[in-house]
Amino acid sequence: MLCGAVCAQQDCPQVDCPGICGRFVDADGDGFCDHGKLSQPKTEPKAEQPKAPEHKAVSASEKEAPKTAGREQEQALSEENTPENLEVSENDGCDANQSVITQQPEEKAPAKPQSPYHVYLIFGGTLLAYLISFILVKTNQWTKVAHRKVWNVALTITFLVSCLLGLLLAIFIHHGYRPECYITLLKLHVWFGIAMTVIAFFHALWHLNYFKTIFKKKP
Repeated sequence: MLCGAVCAQQDCPQVDCPGICGRFVDADGDGFCDHGKLSQPKTEPKAEQPKAPEHKAVSASEKEAPKTAGREQEQALSEENTPENLEVSENDGCDANQSVITQQPEEKAPAKPQSPYHVYLIFGGTLLAYLISFILVKTNQWTKVAHRKVWNVALTITFLVSCLLGLLLAIFIHHGYRPECYITLLKLHVWFGIAMTVIAFFHALWHLNYFKTIFKKKP
């Protein structure tokens, strides 16, 4: 129930949040979480209006161009359109296109925010601690009773801290209150919850026979 209340939160009062609570969503690609607020509103670029073509006045002397100039231009065009010149011009165009492509800067993908919860670190550390304790029991360096007492106390502590912090965060969300220590409390809630899950799994294995008798049909 507490996890459902925490996960149901959509709007975040954090301003310019780069994604520190594990629910980072950046659909518009501006580098900030879409659930939060922005200190500066987004402004869409204004479309440039096309400029009206400028009409140049043509003088009478330009209108009366001699026919010889037109013939000279036709001869020059015919010389330029020879097969050798066409091959050279096509190669030049390809080289120019390649240079333009290579000069374009590569677009960098937005950096993925790092998770502040350290899921695998806490999971692996708790599992390693339990494995060391189990090996000490098997080598008769530690009694089985002491082993279970230590992990029962650890299960109780992680359970109380995780549940009480979850209840406190749910109250904050319900009243729309977000203190400065909100992110810290959320991190502690998740950290102790991960450790509690690992210890509870082994605790359930200890009492596996008890659970079997509950669901076992009586003759």
